[in-house]
Amino acid sequence: METTTISLLKDKNALLVFSSQLISTVCDKMMSIGLVWYLTTKYSINIVPWFLAVSFLPHLFMSFYSSKIINKIGVLKTVIQSEFIRGFILLILFGTLYFIPEKSSEFLYALFLSCFLVGIASSLFNPAVLSLPPRLVSEENVPGLNALLDTSFSLSNILGAACSIFLLNIFDIKILVLINALSFIVAGILQSGVTEEKVSSSEILDHSQIGPMIVLKKYPLIKRLLISFLFINVVFTPILVMIPWYVENIYKGNGSDLALIEGSMGVGAFLVGIVLSLNAFIVSDKKRISTIAIVCFLFGLFFLFFSFSKTTFMASLILLFIGMLSTYLNVQVLTYFQTSLAPEEVPVIMVAVNIISTASMPLSFALSGLLFPVVNIPTFAMYCGILTMIIALFMPRFLRENN
Repeated sequence: METTTISLLKDKNALLVFSSQLISTVCDKMMSIGLVWYLTTKYSINIVPWFLAVSFLPHLFMSFYSSKIINKIGVLKTVIQSEFIRGFILLILFGTLYFIPEKSSEFLYALFLSCFLVGIASSLFNPAVLSLPPRLVSEENVPGLNALLDTSFSLSNILGAACSIFLLNIFDIKILVLINALSFIVAGILQSGVTEEKVSSSEILDHSQIGPMIVLKKYPLIKRLLISFLFINVVFTPILVMIPWYVENIYKGNGSDLALIEGSMGVGAFLVGIVLSLNAFIVSDKKRISTIAIVCFLFGLFFLFFSFSKTTFMASLILLFIGMLSTYLNVQVLTYFQTSLAPEEVPVIMVAVNIISTASMPLSFALSGLLFPVVNIPTFAMYCGILTMIIALFMPRFLRENN
């Protein structure tokens, strides 16, 4: 274990990136939850999957171009410029909505169009910000900064939900759009104060030759690791769709119970993120694969426990541990990617990471939409947990270096 408390907390770059991300992610989560609620109550719940699809499609369309654009513009500049672009798109949407009748088709089209455009900017921002830590802090502080960034995302799940519910009781959806727009602009201003480390001449390559297929072919272990996480995400993510059903049908709870259960995962992620940001637990190369397999197995085990849960307290405790495991795994894997590749190759892999993370929810909704009407949900949850554990058991063999 390497203690990184003093150096990281005194690092201007780390503090600026963390604070800017906390502001923008909380407000973005707040607006996302508000939009889903608005579409459900004002239009129909059947529109929500289309909204998620529109959010995801730009990431898919840009997957073969994002890394080349990021390398051409620069990682830090991409982060800053995409923040401003997202902010200005939402500012235009805010002004436009005042001239369109609410609940009309035009109002809905404006929301979907802006969501698509913001998605394009996010398809550049997400892999760029994941590629940023090694360029901003010393190598021993990279895991800590990854933990801080992961903490900002977990906090957004807690604070974003609470703020969304509170503000929607006072204002309409247009105010949430305005707040999110301003948060992106403020984040861009804060990030403009970040100083990127000097890029050595050896890093300046022909970026047109650094494509996803070329990098994945060069690093077969990383390719297999990404495939493993794709399967784990597809199998595991339905738990997020099952939670509201469990609250209503098994726990006989209400909205506050749902908030408590979903917030517990964010609390677990936050606690581990803080610990890892202060003390970097670095997994050695020899133990990395076994550690990943063990954590994924525990994911499946807790999913299995969740399938048999009968109370809000039990579910909250299970999801607390799941949140803790999630952050620990994210920090270790991201640090491995960031420190094992050449700097210009990191955005390529982070594009793949972004695709997997953004695709998980739409795929989960599609899978759940097909299966939930015809299967027993607790039984389905049990099988998902068992399947996750089985995938984890095969991981050490699948991820061997000599495969």
